[in-house]
Amino acid sequence: MKLFKSLARLIFFATAIYGCATQAAPPPGQSPQAAATPIPYVQNCAVLNTGTPSRFACNGKVYTSFQLAKIREEEAKKLAANQ
Repeated sequence: MKLFKSLARLIFFATAIYGCATQAAPPPGQSPQAAATPIPYVQNCAVLNTGTPSRFACNGKVYTSFQLAKIREEEAKKLAANQ
């Protein structure tokens, strides 16, 4: 059983390392940019915890997935009201 767990760990770490090594870097002169708006989006945040609820770090603050969804929905309502 110990051998199976050790082998499973080895395969997991080898797969993780290989996956990270094969990711393509952005073309020269292009790098990820911060959002032009102060509204935090999940795409622009770092994942801190994938539990329930997930937590993200955005613009120096920590948000849960529910808080980010609420911010996004309020922004959509504002945009719809302006049109």
